[in-house]
Amino acid sequence: MLRQSTSTRRLLQLALGRRTHSTISQPKINPAVLNSTRALARYRPGERYNGFVCTRTEYIADFNMTAFLFRHEGTGLEYLHIDRNDSNNVFSVNFRTTPFDSTGLPHILEHSVLCGSERFPVRDPFFKMLNRSLATFMNAMTGPDYTLYPFSSTNEIDYRNLQSIYLDAVFRPNLKYLDFLQEGWRLEHSNLSDKNSELVFKGVVYNEMKGAFSENSAVFGQKFFNKILPDHTYGYVSGGDPLDIPSLTHEDLVNFHKKYYHPSNARIFSYGNFNLDKTMGYVHEQYLSQFDRIDPSYSVIPAQKRWTKAQRSHIQSRFDNMGAPIERQNQIAIGYLMTDITDVYESFLMYIMSELLVKGP
Repeated sequence: MLRQSTSTRRLLQLALGRRTHSTISQPKINPAVLNSTRALARYRPGERYNGFVCTRTEYIADFNMTAFLFRHEGTGLEYLHIDRNDSNNVFSVNFRTTPFDSTGLPHILEHSVLCGSERFPVRDPFFKMLNRSLATFMNAMTGPDYTLYPFSSTNEIDYRNLQSIYLDAVFRPNLKYLDFLQEGWRLEHSNLSDKNSELVFKGVVYNEMKGAFSENSAVFGQKFFNKILPDHTYGYVSGGDPLDIPSLTHEDLVNFHKKYYHPSNARIFSYGNFNLDKTMGYVHEQYLSQFDRIDPSYSVIPAQKRWTKAQRSHIQSRFDNMGAPIERQNQIAIGYLMTDITDVYESFLMYIMSELLVKGP
């Protein structure tokens, strides 16, 4: 006799549009719910699939989708997949990156890994794919404590191709010195045809952050963030401070990649209706199976120690010639250290409260 769990039985009821004791000759089936029911039956907690163990499954009725959480047996990498009948499929490789200086290490590394890899040793494969791919989204981004490599596509062949490029980029990048000079920083004559001209700092990330720090509001927001969370990685500029970026070396970049771009310090997310077995099999066989597990606790961020009294800080920025008179070019902010961001419910309440206080009902 086959037994059904309560959740599976409920899904079948929803899919058939009736209660189990009813008798309807031609039931009206909800395809989205039926697909989720089949997905729940496909992956079960505790069972192994292509090097991964399923640790949790949950059907989310409000969105007609099913969430599956897997853990890679060899490396401990977590893989969250959202199964939904949606042709626009998403894949993202994510790393917890916690710098302890403002040289822009994670930001420059994010750029550099996309400049060629072991399997794709061409110049800037990422930008070449922007013109060749059918992707609905392609990007990479650096945050205060993370680096993400997401893409999406409705074409499965294109999806698999981008998947191979992204995975090879993050786990087997070339990280050539010339790419570091291009993406990070370098000294260059202001007039390339005149060797006697002034030497100036250049570099993709260096120039990008110079632009960002030219905005007074951006400087104010960044420094305020650093001041209110000063004790760990949030006390630094993950994107890079133009004054500190020239202190970074190519060796620092390579070592940072070895330390943080390890599967044990990574998470993978995918969404959509493409074959999950094929994805997990490829990720395991081509990449994860070649790594040993390490302890990623070095990247864990402790809670900010609370102050015993309020603190004041003054931030200086440049005069805006296009703005108001100098005596009116002032900003003020008041910040409170509230709940931990991992407390989703309390953080949600704090967000609602701040919206009401600032914008009103």
